Amino acid sequence: MPDFQTSLLREKFVISDKVPADFNDAVPIVAVSNRIMLPLVHRDGQSETLIVRAQNMHTATRMAAHITRSFYDYGPLVSRGSQFNWQEAWDGITKGYEQSWNSNRWISIYHKGRVVYEDGEGERHPFVDIIEQCDAVNKKDYSNSIEIAADAFSKAGKDVNISHDSNVALIMNIGEDEGKCGLIIRSPSKTTTFNFTAKSKGGRKIKISQCLTVAAAFLEGVQLAFFIGMNQKRLKLDLIDSGSPQARQTEDASRKLGRLNGAIAQFENMFKVNYRPDPPDLSKMVTEAEEFAKEILKKEIQAKIDSGELDDGDWVQ
Repeated sequence: MPDFQTSLLREKFVISDKVPADFNDAVPIVAVSNRIMLPLVHRDGQSETLIVRAQNMHTATRMAAHITRSFYDYGPLVSRGSQFNWQEAWDGITKGYEQSWNSNRWISIYHKGRVVYEDGEGERHPFVDIIEQCDAVNKKDYSNSIEIAADAFSKAGKDVNISHDSNVALIMNIGEDEGKCGLIIRSPSKTTTFNFTAKSKGGRKIKISQCLTVAAAFLEGVQLAFFIGMNQKRLKLDLIDSGSPQARQTEDASRKLGRLNGAIAQFENMFKVNYRPDPPDLSKMVTEAEEFAKEILKKEIQAKIDSGELDDGDWVQ
């Protein structure tokens, strides 16, 4: 298997009319997305480059894992046509918690600028399709695609400014016997940055899909830990009812977090894994989020105290 390199980007595009502000009442267009490029090269020489965009980071990364596994097992996906079931793949990675609680989820897969699969209850902004079309034409530097898009708008009679804010969430480099991955995970309470290196063990080779899957577990785990901690504090302070949908979601999120911890532990048992610095302790992050919730929920709690719904003694600053 040839070396594989990729990165996951958190992107935000802001498109505004190129006219003085005094004369412009139009609200700028905002398009957000997570993007991962998969430059796939099989040992038999076959190659295929696919782009995955999704509403959140972990589903984009999991879909990337599913794609790479199928590619290296069976060859290019697009040329297979109906032989590869995109819907089945998407349903498989979103079943359970994601399908139950995330109504904004969406996914789109691109090949040479063309959408080969799209789905989800949420809706991606059509501007990201334009960017992928421009990138396919450009074939050099992804950042130049923004200039190409602006030029396309100008030729259509609409001069616009396009700003692009991009943050790297994942960097990955996988070889035959070693995988290296760096993660930069941002939550409302803090930014967590760490690297892991996984080496072959007991004759078991490193697979790209396995490294992507464990990266997705960390990406989702940090988000879930913050959500669980916040809601556990709300439950303790009676800010949400124990029988409410929020409470049920918190219970489901806790079970999902347990499964993610299990997946990470399994990966660590299968390979020689080293972290630098130590990886986030997802269970500990739940407790940290509860402490952080005190500050975030202060106004909501004070309103409950003022109305008499909450005893002042239950709230310790």
